[in-house]
Amino acid sequence: MARFGKFTFLIGILFAVAVLEFIGLAGVLLENGNLQAQLEELQADAAPDGDGEQGLDTETPSWLEPAPEEVVEKEPPAGELTAAEILARERIIAHGLGAVDDISVLNCLEGFLSQYAQGVRVFEVDLRLTRDQRVVLRHDWRAGWQRGVSEANVPTLEEFLEKSILRKYTPLSFQDLLLLMEEYPDICIVTDSKFTDAEIVTLQFEAMLQDARELGLSYLFDRMIIQVYSPLMYRVVDRLHHFDNYIYTLYADGFPGTEAAFAERAQFCENKGILGITMWASWWRPEYKEIAEEHGIVVFTHTVNEPEVAISLLESGVSAVYTDILSPRDLGGRDENIGGDDSHGPDREDFIE
Repeated sequence: MARFGKFTFLIGILFAVAVLEFIGLAGVLLENGNLQAQLEELQADAAPDGDGEQGLDTETPSWLEPAPEEVVEKEPPAGELTAAEILARERIIAHGLGAVDDISVLNCLEGFLSQYAQGVRVFEVDLRLTRDQRVVLRHDWRAGWQRGVSEANVPTLEEFLEKSILRKYTPLSFQDLLLLMEEYPDICIVTDSKFTDAEIVTLQFEAMLQDARELGLSYLFDRMIIQVYSPLMYRVVDRLHHFDNYIYTLYADGFPGTEAAFAERAQFCENKGILGITMWASWWRPEYKEIAEEHGIVVFTHTVNEPEVAISLLESGVSAVYTDILSPRDLGGRDENIGGDDSHGPDREDFIE
């Protein structure tokens, strides 16, 4: 046996190498088995069932999902006017996107297209939250306008968009509005978000800001004028996001109608850089004009549908009037301010991505 002793060390090394190779081969076989099992599972999920239908579980595994694309913020077109610049040129603000077929505050696509074709370039919109906390254009949740929708049955965003208004008109979400603004770069929007409660205000404006981010259209807020109804609401909104253009609207303010009260609100606007005050037409007094000029603000009145009343207000110092039906031509506006007939303009699919 001694003569074999010199080979003992070599044999031990060879044996150790063989063991390591066996362990490595086992690992490879095990890994191949796992991959084969995953492949067979995917094939089984995608295979037709007994009725020839696609398997029910066709969800792509998370490890195969592509990474979400980052939305790139778009830039405003060169030379695009701001909301304040557009508003300064106009005397008409279409209330609720303008009436259509003699029905007001529908906030629908058809109303916008009709008013735009008549030369209107400033549009007020009413905003509401859906049940799933998305912002849509709607004055209130009155029953009868959309099937199954009422104050007691607020719809989700999907339910709201799939039901025509009065079986005829196209409802719009806030994202739809942003896409319209991108399509029509010569318009500006005045918001009417209705509520002053801080919690609801926060929900509304956070949802609006998120909608803009999702589309990469945050620059369009430069063409929006945000209506606020109290100093508290202004603080809540401005802390969420500083908008360049605000209007202080008095209908929910408890305004007593005195010159002193108007001067107090005008001073607040001057201090905060708010461009103007909106009030009921019946509240306007020509004496307010001098106070407004002293504080560097302008005044708007709502809602005016008689041409002679609108002209009288404008001549006495009001900058522009909210209206359901009036157009620039009703006030002696220039024909060149009126665009082509867009009353049969884009449907939802033409401007919604």
